[in-house]
Amino acid sequence: MNQPLCFRHLVLVGLLLLGGKVSAHHPNEGSLTLEQLLKEAEVQNLDIKEAESQFKSSEALASSLNGRLMPQLSVEGGPLTTKFDDEKNSGTAVYGRAEWNLYRGGRDSSELDKAKIRSDLDRKKYEAVKSKVIREVSRIYYELLFFLEGSDLKQKAIEMNQEQMKLAKLKKSSGFTSSADVIEFELREATLNSDLKMLTQVITEKSRELSVLLGRSDSSIPNLVKGHLTRESSTTLNKENVLSRLNMSNIEIAESQAELKLSEKDAAIARSGYLPSLDLEAKYGKIGNEEKIFAENNNYSVMLKLSVPLFSGFETMNQTKSARSAVVARNTAASRKTLLIIAETENLFSQLSTLTDRLNLEEKNLSKSEDYYKITLGEYRRGVKNSPDMVGASERLLEARIRNLEYRKDYYLTKLKIYELVSSDPNKDEISK
Repeated sequence: MNQPLCFRHLVLVGLLLLGGKVSAHHPNEGSLTLEQLLKEAEVQNLDIKEAESQFKSSEALASSLNGRLMPQLSVEGGPLTTKFDDEKNSGTAVYGRAEWNLYRGGRDSSELDKAKIRSDLDRKKYEAVKSKVIREVSRIYYELLFFLEGSDLKQKAIEMNQEQMKLAKLKKSSGFTSSADVIEFELREATLNSDLKMLTQVITEKSRELSVLLGRSDSSIPNLVKGHLTRESSTTLNKENVLSRLNMSNIEIAESQAELKLSEKDAAIARSGYLPSLDLEAKYGKIGNEEKIFAENNNYSVMLKLSVPLFSGFETMNQTKSARSAVVARNTAASRKTLLIIAETENLFSQLSTLTDRLNLEEKNLSKSEDYYKITLGEYRRGVKNSPDMVGASERLLEARIRNLEYRKDYYLTKLKIYELVSSDPNKDEISK
């Protein structure tokens, strides 16, 4: 065998894999930073625009219901002709009218409170949607980093495999190995090319998903992001801080508590059916009635009307019972939702701790895989190891690198889920120690 040529191949193989560190620049890296993507999403995302419009609508509706507690002023009138027996009257009635619902058993104020509760909930939903979009863009960004860097590792593995195949062919031509050794590398290359095609498809799908979040009309333009999945150790999330913020910031808990408050207001509205109502009505001007128009001069009338409900066919009683039962049901649902969110928080922090431990183990495993690859490469050169051994060492090192990237990605995504629980922006670091 040509020993100098064989040695050069071995050196090239080693540089291809061992020289490609996880944090190194790779040919798949694009120009879109996470900061750029977040700024674009904040302005263009359609979900944010929809939530903002819904909030403004409910806010305006709540303001409009204030009118129920205010006097209603109007001008009324029109031509009127009457004839009773031999007496005929005609004329034009024009007068100002004022109506004021002084008391409705608390119904109007309860309706206003319901509108304010809905408006406040829509405001929280609007803020939650903005935070969610930030987290979703961040999620796809980290997933794209993982697939882009994984694709780069696969490409390097193909190049490395081709160099190893050249070594196998040199050995075969020298009579040291059989064609089976060459086929071993051919099979591996076919598998790697298949994996690469799958990764290319996934990258395309993730790029389109990102385009939708960014509100872009053309999703065919690829979004190649800039950055690397480095080991994050700068921030540590505070579990107690997260748990203390759940009741105040978690949108699911906020929704269940809003439903409880709305059911309490419905119960108050149902109870108002038992209570009297008091209205004030006043008229001034050319006032008419069914018999005559008093058009000679301006007149006025004032009436304070009291209405006391006596019997409604048990409708009010049944509505009140139904509303009370709904309050109990909503209260139970709100308590259950809080317990579920707390349990989910505990689970996510447990997952984060496990991922940290696994990352520590994987980094040690990666170091050992690199050492094992170097040893196998040297023994393959001396003829101690054969092609299956070389392929196995290469696969083990590639898997260790990809697994290391995957755990880093999962660590970022798990942190994003924790931020989601409190509708928090991960870039503001509000729940870190």
